[in-house]
Amino acid sequence: CRGAIRYRDTGDADALVCNDCKSVFSIWNDIPVLLPTNQMKVKDDIQKFWGELYRAAYKEKDETLEKKLFLGLLDRLKKLFEHRQHLAVNEMPVEKITGDKVLEIGSGAGAHSALFAKHGAQMYSMDITHDRVVATAGKIDLIEHNSNNVCLQADAEKLPFPDNYFDIVYSNGVLHHSPDTLLTIKETYRVLRPSGKAVIMLYARDSFYYWFVIFLLKGVLMGNIFKHKNWLGRVTEWMSDKDQTVLNPETKVYSKLQINRLFGQFKQVCIRKNSFNFEQFPIVGKFIARLIMKKTGINEAGELIYGHGWRNESKFELFVGRYLGFALNIIARK
Repeated sequence: CRGAIRYRDTGDADALVCNDCKSVFSIWNDIPVLLPTNQMKVKDDIQKFWGELYRAAYKEKDETLEKKLFLGLLDRLKKLFEHRQHLAVNEMPVEKITGDKVLEIGSGAGAHSALFAKHGAQMYSMDITHDRVVATAGKIDLIEHNSNNVCLQADAEKLPFPDNYFDIVYSNGVLHHSPDTLLTIKETYRVLRPSGKAVIMLYARDSFYYWFVIFLLKGVLMGNIFKHKNWLGRVTEWMSDKDQTVLNPETKVYSKLQINRLFGQFKQVCIRKNSFNFEQFPIVGKFIARLIMKKTGINEAGELIYGHGWRNESKFELFVGRYLGFALNIIARK
């Protein structure tokens, strides 16, 4: 109900209690769990998939990540984002966020939130998956002067924050995995202060990767589009070398026209496309990428985001990404 929440120490377990509706929310591993009490089954499936992916791709490395190594990678992460023309630095210049109250929806393993916190933002980092919130908190704890930052488990379709609260709402590749993406955008609008901005990446339907790899190859030629209603979720997102045992319940892609409709409440919407690389080509793409890597090099900071070092894209790939890329980078002003 978004009522005022107070801390309650019962002696047995810490909890948060809503003063208005009297709902009780647990605190688990020092993380407030502010999920709706009547959560739908699909949300359980979402938590299960993303939790399993985190454990397969990140958890082991996070458990052995030392502070000195992490801070070094975090410095290099900014350079990686700058080279890739990433949302986190293009649409959201980190030099200008000092003192801003920033909400990240879908903090994942926590590198984005940690980068923003390092540059002086007051971070509110949330994810629907508990393991990922814990990972985010662990990384932010490695940054000095981080006492104003908050990590919590919550649902993007029902944000546990008051109206007009944040300067920036940031979300990179997350909201297209929500069952009701339109509702998440409405919630984003609600919690932004007047003139605040949403900085959001959603997958691009009109892209090489979607039409030729996902739709034609994985969807039509491999028959997935005829077998499953949620075929798009089933063929996307798993990025671990370990065997996949849990299916992704939801993925969507959008055209620029659909984006403008989703963000219709906002007074100004700007969209930029990027994210094309030769690894998107089946089989042969890996060999082309290895040849290019000899010239462009690799940035080890990719370990924080992708679970492995990231090859720097060539100028050609960056150019093609403007037209055929898989990412729609959105700035929307309230």
